[in-house]
Amino acid sequence: MKKQVFTILLSVFSLFLSAQPGEIHADKSVIRSSSSVTTSNVEYPKDFGMNARWKAVIDSIVRDGIALRVFPGCQVMILKDGKTYYEKCFGYYTYDKTQKVKPTTMYDLASLTKTTGTLLAIMKLYDDKKLNLTDKASEYLTSLKGTDKENITITELLFHESGLAADLPFYKLILKEKDIHSPVVSQKKDSAHPIQAGEKLSAFNNKFKEGAASLTYSDEYCVQVAENLFVTKNFHQEAMQMIAGSKLLSKTYRYSDVNFILLKEIAETISGKGLDEFLTEGFYSPMKLNYISYLPLRTHKKEEITPTAATDFIRGKMTQGYVHDDSGAFMGGVSGNAGLFADAADVSKIYQMILNGGEMDGVRYISEGTCKLFTTTTSASGRRGLGFDKPVPSNPRINPCSISVPVSVYGHTGYTGTCCWVDPVNKLVYVFLSNRTYPVDGINKLSKTQIRSKIQEVMYQSIK
Repeated sequence: MKKQVFTILLSVFSLFLSAQPGEIHADKSVIRSSSSVTTSNVEYPKDFGMNARWKAVIDSIVRDGIALRVFPGCQVMILKDGKTYYEKCFGYYTYDKTQKVKPTTMYDLASLTKTTGTLLAIMKLYDDKKLNLTDKASEYLTSLKGTDKENITITELLFHESGLAADLPFYKLILKEKDIHSPVVSQKKDSAHPIQAGEKLSAFNNKFKEGAASLTYSDEYCVQVAENLFVTKNFHQEAMQMIAGSKLLSKTYRYSDVNFILLKEIAETISGKGLDEFLTEGFYSPMKLNYISYLPLRTHKKEEITPTAATDFIRGKMTQGYVHDDSGAFMGGVSGNAGLFADAADVSKIYQMILNGGEMDGVRYISEGTCKLFTTTTSASGRRGLGFDKPVPSNPRINPCSISVPVSVYGHTGYTGTCCWVDPVNKLVYVFLSNRTYPVDGINKLSKTQIRSKIQEVMYQSIK
C-alpha cells in the first residue's frame, strides 16, 4: 500500500513540476491511479487565488476525464476563507460539442439535493423548535402509523439507520401487470428489452396501465414526470403506501433515498408549504441565488440546463430540465432525495453559509448551534453525519474523499456526477458538478477514475 501511494505521489508531483502557467499536460496516470499529490515549500498565493501551476494540474485532470468520456463537461469551484480560490468551466453539454458549459449552466444535483435542499429545511425547522430529532416520523406522517415503521425517528432517517430499503420502484405503480414482475433491465438487447439504458444494459419497452398515466396534462393527470408524461394526483398517496408496506430491514447503516423522501414529507407537513416554496422563501431568494431551483424549466430556459440522459428508459426520451432520478421524477420533480438543479456558484454559497455558522452577507439563516450540531454529530457506525456524508479514511475502497481530508469534513455526492465537501478546519468549500450520466447511464467512470477526489487532493496540496 505504501509503495502504491509513493508511486502516485511521484507521478502527480512530476505533472506539477512540468506544468507551466496556462499549459496543460495530459497524463492519464493522474486519473487512473489513486488520488494523491505532494510537494513542499509551496508559497500560499499572495493574491489569494490558486497558484497557476496547481490550476494546471486540476485542468489536466479534468481535460483527461473529458477525453476519456467520463463526462462531457463540468464546473469546478473552490472557496477558501469565503473567497473564490479556484473557479472554472470545462467542456460542453454533450459530446457533440454544440454548447459550451458556462458559469451559469445548471446541473442536475441528484443526491446532492439531500443536503442542499431537504436537510436545509430540516435544520431550519429544528432551529425554529418545530421538530426534535427524537420525534417519530409517524407523528407527522399518518401513513406510517400502525405499521412496523411507526417508531422510526428523524435521527434514524438522517443517519440512514431506519431499516428502510435503499429505494423503491415507484414507477411500477403505473405499469401494466405483466410488466410489474418483469426485469426492468437486461444485459441482452432483445424484443422485451429494446431500449438502451446503459453501455451494457437494455431496458424493457414499458406499457402503462389504463388510467395510470397520460401524455398530456389535464386536471386529472396533473403531476408532470417528463416532457410528455403525467400521472394522477393520487400517485403520491400510492407511493406513500408503497413505503408504508415495504419490508423493514435491520436498523444498521444502509444508504436510502426513501429516508430523505420521508424527511421531505415531514418538512412539508410541518411547514404547510411545498419543499421548493419553503426553501426558496427561506434561503434561495434572500440569498440571491438565481441558478438553483426545483423544476427549473419554470424559471429557466432548457438551454441553460445540461441533459442527463439521451434516452431515459422509463420516460422514453432525452432528459433535460427534468430530474434524472426516477423516484424524484414520479414525485413530481420535487423530492427529498433528488430534484434540485443548480450551478456551482450557488451550491458553494449554500455550504459557505453553513460553514459560516448559518450566516451569509450579514443575514442569519440558521443558528450557529444548529449548524454545529448537524455538521459535527456522527452516527455510531461513523459512516454518516446528521444528513451529511462523511469521509471514510479507514476504508479507501468506499471513501468518497481524498486522503488528505480531515475527518471533520462533511458534504454529499450525487449520482449524476456531482459533489460538495466542506472543510471547517481549513475553511474550504469544494464543488464539482457534471452530467456524467449523459448519454447513457452505464459504468460509473467518474467513480472508478476518482476524478472528484483527485481534484480535492490537489486543492489540499496547493494550500500546504
